[in-house]
Amino acid sequence: MSFMFEVYYRSPEDPSREARLCAAVTAEGGRLDFREPASEAGGPVCLTFEFDSRERAESVAEALRKSGEHVEGVSDYG
Repeated sequence: MSFMFEVYYRSPEDPSREARLCAAVTAEGGRLDFREPASEAGGPVCLTFEFDSRERAESVAEALRKSGEHVEGVSDYG
């Protein structure tokens, strides 16, 4: 089983922010699984990150929250 959380931010798209988030997640054993662009101007961009370990996912999610990111989850991903 795998575990996931989602990071949301308001558009416009921010490639440098996404690269920073992906690097932080990848360094902790996670991976970007899905990217959903905003459906309208000013709407949210959603990045779904997947982990093999719930503990690792929870740790990374909490670190991202502390850095000011809007994180939803951790939940089972299966």
